[in-house]
Order: sequence, then C-alpha cells, then structure tokens
Amino acid sequence: MATKFRKVYFRLPNWDYREEGAYFITICTKDRVHFFGEIENRKMTLSPIGEIAKACWLEIEAHFSNVHLREFIFMPDHMHGVIVIDKSKLTGSDPVILRDNRFQNIGKNSISSIVGSFKSAVSRKSRMMNPAFGWQSRFHDRVIRSSMELDRIENYIKRNVENYNKKR
Repeated sequence: MATKFRKVYFRLPNWDYREEGAYFITICTKDRVHFFGEIENRKMTLSPIGEIAKACWLEIEAHFSNVHLREFIFMPDHMHGVIVIDKSKLTGSDPVILRDNRFQNIGKNSISSIVGSFKSAVSRKSRMMNPAFGWQSRFHDRVIRSSMELDRIENYIKRNVENYNKKR
C-alpha cells in the first residue's frame, strides 16, 4: 500500500552545500510571530529581539572564516540574506566528508552549520527576553547560479519592506 504523504526535499540534488558560491537564505519565526519588529510607514523598525538577530547575523563572518555576507533584511516574522562561501578565505583544516548520502550532516563550513549556528545564538539570547521565541524548524535556501540572479535576489531583498503589505 502506498503512503499518503511523502517527505519533500527542497535541497538541490547532488549539491555539496560546502561548495563555493552564493546562497539565498530565508528563515521564518515559529508560527510567523512578529518577533523581529514591525513595519510602519514603509520602514522596518526592529524590536530588541530583531536587534539581537541582526547583531548575530553580522557576527557570522567572525565565526566562519570562509563566509562573506551580502544583502540582508529582517522583516517582522522572517529574514532574508545572501551568504557567500569563499574557500580562498578558509583557514584551518576542512575535513573531507564523503557525499554518498546527500542528507547526512555535512558538518563544519556548510550552509546548514552556518544557519544552525546563527539560529542557535539568536534563540539563546532572545529567550532571555521572551521565552516564547522560536524558529521554524527548517530554512529555505537557494543556490544562486549567476550574477544576474544575484542582482535580482538582492533587489528583491532591498525592496522587501515596500512590498511586504502588497503580499498580504
């Protein structure tokens, strides 16, 4: 008997998420609660938790020597950002991990470890202010495949506040 539901994977098949390149990341708060602030008069005003999240995002480069951050924005209930992995900036040893199973934990210096570390730091600090703070369990990523796509995504991020109410 066939199962009614199947698990859907949104990751790019056969892609190593430690590879050099640009990644468009979207992370949502649990139940889309407005933990990060509010939009008033087409301007995003960050809450104290939003300020914590922004500070933790900006610290990513200090914790991952192979990462460069590009355009990002925090919205009331989610954030968007572009993370660039640049192995020429990598310091120390990067363990080789076999890619037989693309769903395994691929470890240090991967998009998952970068985002996971960010979410953990924000959660730890934010729950001191509001114990109800939480993230959706997953995040959305997109491998950016061209400079034209990067420009389009960064323009989308820049215009996200002005387009926020149009989507709702």
